[in-house]
Amino acid sequence: MRIAVATFILFFISNIPAHAGCSKKDICGMLGKMNHFDILNKCPGSGPLLAECKKSSEKTIEDLPPAEFIDNGDGTVTDTTNKLVWIKKGKQDKDGKLHKVSLKEAKKIAQAASDGGRADWRIPSLPELKTLLYSERVKNAGGKKAWINPIFDDGVGHYYWSSTTCDQVSIITDRYQKKICQQGESAAWLVHFNINAVFWHHIKAENYHVWLVANAE
Repeated sequence: MRIAVATFILFFISNIPAHAGCSKKDICGMLGKMNHFDILNKCPGSGPLLAECKKSSEKTIEDLPPAEFIDNGDGTVTDTTNKLVWIKKGKQDKDGKLHKVSLKEAKKIAQAASDGGRADWRIPSLPELKTLLYSERVKNAGGKKAWINPIFDDGVGHYYWSSTTCDQVSIITDRYQKKICQQGESAAWLVHFNINAVFWHHIKAENYHVWLVANAE
């Protein structure tokens, strides 16, 4: 009898899914904090659930209308179409060098900024930041070539933070390819003006440059 019970228990255990200790909710939550290999190590056999998590979190975002820019002559530029005001070039430190910081620090820089006599600066969303992209790679206000509207000066900073995180937008398609980010709040999207591309990177692990925007109204 004992042998029969033991055999039944072993059979029952061997037929429990390997990921039984990890629910779909648990696994989907891990996507924002861990890479796929770490999740599979923690929850063996969870591959199908990972695929389901991807399907359930495919979020895209619409682009804003093409911008119409006016140089305000005070280091700022107004987009009359989308009712936005931009600093004319990437935010610099007191030594005239482009800030290269975490997204958290970038937001602090925005809060402390007073460019153009304004105190309401912020980090742009991804659709807002993409309005600065230009249709071709040309010399901009700083004399360097980039895929940015020539009224601006990107200072050859290349990567600039947006405030849009991967839990808000998980799929972006730029002129190169479709990009998928399943890192949730732990990663954010960036625009690379030197090659006209969009990327995502981890918020706490990476430092990039800062561009500021404010609402015109």
